[in-house]
Amino acid sequence: MIKIVTDSTAALPKEYVEKYDVTVVPLKVAFGDEVYRDGVDITPEIFFKKVKESTVFPKTSQPSVEEFYQAYQNIFEKHPDTEAIISIHISAKLSGTVGSANAAREIHPQKDKIFVVDSKLTELALGVVVIELAKAIEKGAKVDDLINLAEKLYLNSNIKFTVDTLEYLYRGGRIGAAQAWMGSILQIKPILELREGAIEPVERVRTKQKLRARIIELIKEYAGKDPVKIAVAYSDNYEEVLEISQEVKNTLNITDFYMGFFSCTILSHIGPGSWGIIAFKEV
Repeated sequence: MIKIVTDSTAALPKEYVEKYDVTVVPLKVAFGDEVYRDGVDITPEIFFKKVKESTVFPKTSQPSVEEFYQAYQNIFEKHPDTEAIISIHISAKLSGTVGSANAAREIHPQKDKIFVVDSKLTELALGVVVIELAKAIEKGAKVDDLINLAEKLYLNSNIKFTVDTLEYLYRGGRIGAAQAWMGSILQIKPILELREGAIEPVERVRTKQKLRARIIELIKEYAGKDPVKIAVAYSDNYEEVLEISQEVKNTLNITDFYMGFFSCTILSHIGPGSWGIIAFKEV
């Protein structure tokens, strides 16, 4: 038996967590002295309410070494026949979560059965990888197969997203004050991507209509006519992103489609009005 551990930035819908018995270790979101476990004590709906009401900006932190240790220990105690744990997490360039997981592994008495993987991804991109690993386990895949599959999925992924305001990226240290100020004054809408595990700029456009069309065009250029898995992530803009999703469905050769909220952890860094599209070519 091989079990999967991931973190809350995977934004896995509850049905998949339950179906594949995935252990999710939450990151934390803090509004001043109020600290919440992502996906446990705080949901996106609560997050947006807090953003409107709070005078402080949200901050995030990774799970502790102790939390990962306990997650691993719980699996071994509940499933004594566990032959391995695949612990796969948000890109190490975006969070120290992988570091905490590795530190917990090093002090665990069954560390030789724990395999920590840097997905180089986050959000529903990580979520899709977790789902694909779980499917592979059901088909009898071994540890090496799973680690190779995770790498292949990353190499065959393309992630484009946007933010409604640059303020959150600025406050989180992702861009400078001058960039944030100019972006706000000029009402620039950035197209961003996850490249080599880090957030990188792609293009800048001036209107939401052009932004929407261009992101879909970029995903289409990547996918071509190949079969792809698609995931669409949204924040407080479900209706708008639902329309975008339908347009994507009409455009691409989709084998699997997922749609869901960004995690509160990532929302703390990108803010309301954000959305993105993730494409995976078949591997």
